[in-house]
This record gives sequence, structure tokens and C-alpha cells, in this order.
Amino acid sequence: MRTQRSLKYPPRGASMAKKKVRVKLINIRHSFNETPDLRDLVSACLRMPPQDIISIQIIKRAVDARQERLDLVYTIAVELYASQKVLNEILKRTDVSHYDTIPTHRPHKLKKNQTCSPVIIGCGPSGLFAALTLVERGARPIIFERGARMVKRIRDVNEFWTHGVLNIESNVLFGEGGAGTFSDGKLTTRIKSPFRQKVLHELVKFGAPEEILFVNKPHLGTDRIRQIICAMVDSLGKRGAQFFFETKVHRILFENGQVNSVQTNRDIIKTDTVFLGCGHSARDMFESLRQDGIVLEKKGFAVGLRIEHPQEFINRAQWGKWCGTPGLGPADYFLTYTDRESGRGVYTFCMCPGGYIISCSTYQGELATNGMSYYRRDSPWANAAVVVTIAATDFKAPDPLAGLEFQKALEHKAFIMGGEQFKIPAQRARDFFKREKTKIDSATCSCLPGAMPADLNELLPEFLNGPLKQALEHFNRKIAGFIDEGTLFGVETRTSSPVRIKRHAHNFQAIGVKGLFPIGEGAGYAGGIMSCAVDGIRAALSFDQD
Repeated sequence: MRTQRSLKYPPRGASMAKKKVRVKLINIRHSFNETPDLRDLVSACLRMPPQDIISIQIIKRAVDARQERLDLVYTIAVELYASQKVLNEILKRTDVSHYDTIPTHRPHKLKKNQTCSPVIIGCGPSGLFAALTLVERGARPIIFERGARMVKRIRDVNEFWTHGVLNIESNVLFGEGGAGTFSDGKLTTRIKSPFRQKVLHELVKFGAPEEILFVNKPHLGTDRIRQIICAMVDSLGKRGAQFFFETKVHRILFENGQVNSVQTNRDIIKTDTVFLGCGHSARDMFESLRQDGIVLEKKGFAVGLRIEHPQEFINRAQWGKWCGTPGLGPADYFLTYTDRESGRGVYTFCMCPGGYIISCSTYQGELATNGMSYYRRDSPWANAAVVVTIAATDFKAPDPLAGLEFQKALEHKAFIMGGEQFKIPAQRARDFFKREKTKIDSATCSCLPGAMPADLNELLPEFLNGPLKQALEHFNRKIAGFIDEGTLFGVETRTSSPVRIKRHAHNFQAIGVKGLFPIGEGAGYAGGIMSCAVDGIRAALSFDQD
């Protein structure tokens, strides 16, 4: 449903005794199938004449299918004329409050001219938004990305999904745009940073639909995010940033506790500043940092399987009698469980309505899964990861990369179970409980590059299988048929980074070394497109600050 976010109205005889004020109004609603004038709804709600309403801005819009009527529900910022007496009466309501506009983000210029350009490693959300912020501040950053530009990267990924030929440097996780390029393109986040709006407005500037500014669960889809990323890279290049694709940084060189240069597969580049946004799958970079004495620590993450259902089944379960309403779109879900015996949390992650399950391997002999969907979310399948929490304390070895080794072992086992062809091991959820293999074919799943029958009980260790099965039974009580209608695929290991590059909270620089700014998901401080982008902005703003 198309909705204009901001509406301004010409003044029509507003009284001079009234002053201009802004308020926030929640729970404005109308029937999903109607398109009333929001001004009339606000006027009726506040019991004010329409001519006193100056402008309306939608802050959030969501669908409510829980009532007798299917509704669109809004949170709205309203600019209006009101006397002090009327304003006092309005503010007595529980659904109205003062609304303060978020200040426009204006990055401060660099304090001094730089003797050498700052280097950014990684062209994902954290690296790109760090580059954007540095350009806005007057710097000319150099961005190194080990993977290829979009056109070649898509070609490499399609070759992998079609013929099982993996390019270890240009794939689902490495290349222009980072890992989020081949995903659902979700922009939801739990962080409260004011820079969220900065990220959303920049994405709109580069081609994202304006609806991401106000819909409850914004997403871009893999198709749109590819276009947006390319437009952003091209724009930054015209503004002074330099991009070098298919250029792998082998090592960051230090001298006397200070970044000195970076060594790539092509050259050694002098610099005193590196923003490290390499992503959570750059294991070789983590190993290089450990060898150079950079302070790393183990970090909790989650591991499990991915479950797929017919999208129509999820629609019926979630939308109920409203299932099939034109324009409603595919339904999603989010489910959680805490295992009483182990204390481990189990939750659904990266749910992709109308999506695909994809192999996202980055190393030969290893297989990992993820979910992906296009903007229209029009696949007949819905999938989500079902993952079990793993704490840093689960790894008794002092090695900060112990979590990486655990990932590698599971991914190698999945590769073997997939016939050593990057096929994804699969099993009907009910058969997972019975320990019976399931006949799987392309007509019964969305898998790219395909699925291989397996007993997934043999894939995960029992300390994960137990809570996982308990959670599935709990989810089945929440959504009847969740087990019988579901098929499981494995293995889901790349939920977040299992290692953290320790940094100072006040200036974002790595502990014990100057000029190294670990950012984004790989550094262990963010997860998902939005929080990674915000982390890149914040780190770039701290650059050259005392």
C-alpha cells in the first residue's frame, strides 16, 4: 500500500492567538482496505478543526490483524495551531505527547589536514557508511574490498549456486556490499541511535523506497539492495573516495603501537588510520590480528538449523481470517524459547518471508546456510534460522578464536553430509525427531544450490540438539503444524561474530594500538545492516578527535 509520508496543508484562517506546536499522536488507525485523508482522522481524533493542522508526518505504520477489523495503525507527528488552553487539554491524553524533531546530522570537518588517507577494509554497511561520513568530513578514504564488484560478484554467486563452483574471494559473503547483499535486506534493529534516521535517509537518497522511513519492519530485498549499494559506491567515488575491489588486505602493519601501513595482494599502502570492517567471515584477518598481538576475546553467538515452510501455511497461521487479503503481503514470525535444563536460549533468526535458503560458503570443504528474499517476497516458501545460544564460556580453551574453530568443524561436517557438492543437508522436521532421513527434491524446497537427504541429528552436538528439539515442540504449540509442515536444513553458523576485537568505548580505537578502528559485525560490535552502518558512522565521527 502506497502512503505519502509527509503532508503539508496551506493555512486557512488560523487564529493569530494560536501558536504553532508539534505533537506526537499514537494509535491512529483505519481499515486496511480504506484510504482516508489522514488529516481528517487527526482532526477527528484531536477534535480540532482541519484548518488548524499544518502538516502530518508518518513516523511508523504497522498492520494490526489481531482485532475484529484488519487495520493500519500509525504513529504520527502533527504540526498544528493551538492555543495554550487547547494544547494543555490535548496533552492530557495518553496517546499524545510533545514531539521534538531529531536534529539534522551535520558531521564536523576534520581538525587538520591528513598526511595520508584513512584506509577502510571492507565494503559492507559499516565500511560504506564510515566512508560516507569521512567524505562528509573532508577526507578522501581508500576502501579495499577482497571481493568483486556487483556484476562480477553476482555472476560468481550464480556459478556457485548452479554448478557448485566456489570462488573463495567473490561469493555470497565477500564482495561489494558485504554479506547483507544476498539477504532479505532487513533494516530492523534494536539500537536506539539517532543515526538510524541518517542511514535510512541515505538509503532513500540512493534509491530505496521512501516507505522504509516509516513502515514497522522495513526491508529492501536482495534485488534492491544491490542497486542501492552500487549507486552509493559510484557516488562516493565521485566525491573523492577510492575503491579497490578484488584487493585483499593480508596484514595491517604496526610500528611503535601505531598503524603504519596495510599490505595487500598488490602493494603496501602507507596510512596511519584503518577502519576494519572485514565482516564476521574474514577468518584470515582475525588470525593475522592475533599473530600481531591485537587484543581479541571470545564472544557468544548462536548455532542451529534453518527451517522452511510453505508461505501459505505461515500466512494462514499468522493472518488468520485475513489471509489472502489483497496487498497484505506474506506473514512473518519471531519465536523464542528458554531451555530449562541447560538455560540456553533458542530463537528464530533472520526470518525470510517469500524467500530462499541459500548456501553461503566462503571456504572450500565447508558449508553454511542463510536466508534470502527479493523485495516482493514472492517465493512460495518462508524460512528462518532456529538457533541455540552459545556462550563464550562454553569454550574452555583460552584461544580467542575457539568459536571460529567450532564453526569450521560444523561447516566441514555439513559439507560432507551434503555430498561434498555444497548441497545443503535436509530433513523433514518430524523426521528429525524420528532420526529418519527424508526424501528431498527441488519441488519440496527453495534451496540454492539444492538439498541432500541427511539425518541432522548427526550434524549438531547433542548439547545443541536437545534444546533445539525442545524449542521446536514449543514453537509447534505457538504455531500449530510448525513441525509437521517444516523442513530443516543445516548448518546455520554465521549468525554473528564469535570473536570480538576489543576497542575503547570513547574513541572506537583498538585497545593497545592507535589508528585501528574495528567496526561492524566482524569486530563484534554490531549485527545486521542498520547497526553496522550506525557503527561505521560513529567510528568515523570519532576519527581525529582528542
